[in-house]
This record gives sequence, C-alpha cells and structure tokens, in this order.
Amino acid sequence: MSSPSPAPFVPPIWPATVFYLSSILILPLYFFVFISLFSLRYVSKTYNTTFYTILLQHCIADLFAMCFYFVIIVARGITFIRELYFEYQEFYIAAAAYNHIYYTLYIRCSGIVLLSFQRFLVIKYTHTKITTKVQSAPKWAIIGVYWVVPTLISLVVLKDTNFKYESFETMAVIAEQEVIQRNTLMALIIVSLTCILCSVAYGALYIFVRKNSVRLSKYDPGFRLTFQKTISRSLRREISLAIQVFILLLAFFAILVYYSFQNYFAQTHNTGPIFYMRGIYPMANGFLSYMNPFCILFLNNDLTKQVIRSLTCKKFKLSDAQVSGIISNSSKQQQRKGINQVTFLRKVVY
Repeated sequence: MSSPSPAPFVPPIWPATVFYLSSILILPLYFFVFISLFSLRYVSKTYNTTFYTILLQHCIADLFAMCFYFVIIVARGITFIRELYFEYQEFYIAAAAYNHIYYTLYIRCSGIVLLSFQRFLVIKYTHTKITTKVQSAPKWAIIGVYWVVPTLISLVVLKDTNFKYESFETMAVIAEQEVIQRNTLMALIIVSLTCILCSVAYGALYIFVRKNSVRLSKYDPGFRLTFQKTISRSLRREISLAIQVFILLLAFFAILVYYSFQNYFAQTHNTGPIFYMRGIYPMANGFLSYMNPFCILFLNNDLTKQVIRSLTCKKFKLSDAQVSGIISNSSKQQQRKGINQVTFLRKVVY
C-alpha cells in the first residue's frame, strides 16, 4: 500500500520473510489449539464459561485476520488472482486490501479489553451481582458484544471506497492522504485506549493481590499456611488465566509503538518512512496474532494437557470441578470454617 506521492525507496523484504516463516510454523499449531478448545466446549462445562467463550472469539479473530491477509494480499502473487483483483478492484477489493488492516485490529483490541476486564471482575469482585451476570451471560450475547462493538467502531474506516491499485505490476493500494492521516490517528487512539484500560485493570488486580497477601501475613504463623492454601485453591487458576491475558497484552504495546511512528509520519507527510513502516506491517500483524497460541500453551496448564492428549489421539480427560470465575461452595465453607477456628482459638489463648 502507498500514499499518493511515490515512495523514494522500496519497502524492506525481511519483515515479510519473517512473517511467512512464522506462519508456516505457527498457523497450523494455532488451528490445532483452536480446534481442541472448540471441541472441549462440547464435553466440558469448564470450557463453556464466559472467559473461554471470549477467548474462542479472540482465536477466531486472530485466524480471520491472518487468513484474510493471505487471501487479499499474499494471493496477489498468483497471476490469475492478480488479474482478477486488478480487473474488479472497484468492487471493494482494493478497499478491502486497505480497510481490513484496521477492522481486524479493532476486533482484537475489543477482545483483549473484554478478556482483561473479565479477569478483573472475576478475581477482585467474585461474588458481586455484575460478576454473576457476566459469568452467566448467554453465549450469543458475549459473541454479539465481541463482534458488534468493533464493527460499529470500524464503520468510520469501512465506509471508505476511494482506493485503487497503483499498477498491475506493484498492486500497491493508492489512498488519499486525508484518509491515511485519519486512520492512523484513529488506530493510535484506539490502541492507546486499549493499553490504558487493560493496564488499569491489571494494576488494580496487582494491588488487590498484594493487599491480600499482606493481610494473610498478619495471621498467626501457625494458621498462615492454612489460609494461603485455601485462597490459592480458589484463585490460583483465575490468576493463571489473568497472567495468560496479560502476556498477550504486551503484544498490543508493541503495536502501539508501531502506530505511534506510523501516525507521526502520516501527520508530517513523510512518505518515505510511511512506506517503510508498511513493509514492517506483516511482521507486526503476525506478532499480534501469533502470541495467543503460545500464551495458551505455556500459561494454561489445563488446556495444554488437553491439547497434548489430543495430539496423542487420546480422549479428553474431563474435570468440571474447576469452573472459571466461580468459587465453589466447599471452598467458601472451608474459608468460613478456618476463620471460625482461628477466632475460637484466639479466644481460648487470650
């Protein structure tokens, strides 16, 4: 893609090379993780919770972004497809080659915000009414929010159709300078808001965990381990899933840096660096999508075990005892029992 003024130099090749090599290795793995997660939802209550419903949509968004990029951009290297795209470019083909970048970005921004705040509510406000409503929300409502909100935001971008290919040889998309400036600024704002909102949520979670850890240390040494085991049993899995989402969030900070430079060059009409940054886009887009399967495999032990069992052609080992975001009644009873025991012993001692 290029702006109306010609670029003084060709874009770099190495980012695209990194993207293609990583896609060959990671994309099949991502499909397998997605299929495993999707299959588990038919046999296990654990994987039918709100968190996994959002996570599944996020996987779909990543795979959609990658597959659409291959279809609309990479496939242009095939002669008959290039001829088809160039001949019918006015039928939103050239526009899709440009607009899909922002649409898929906003979908994934929406996803990471929903995942982060779901973790925030579940861990800090476990037994509140709003958390109960979020956890018991129907799947169609969760899926609707995930896809409708970013689609409405993207209407500003999707309505633009004044694009064309520069030539049959280059297939570079020509966009108006005003459109480039608006879209890069809008992308910078949305990615910035995503990073800020998620950072606030995780900052609050960090303070919450730290305060509860300090509070535990005030109990008598003889009972401290008992309380730590009780709480870790109810929250260990939730915190682990929160760390999984937090690591994924780091990729959005890298994209924030990318769009900061892109917006600066667009606002200053510096077309050379803009052309160079667009050459880096495939690698940046791949990094944003391909972080998720590794976060799942390395930070979600339960799901990783299920994926390994699937790889070895074994049946899924089901355990519905742990359901994300809901502390079981037995755990709450153990907590009350432990508190009552401490209170009774304190009375006896003193």
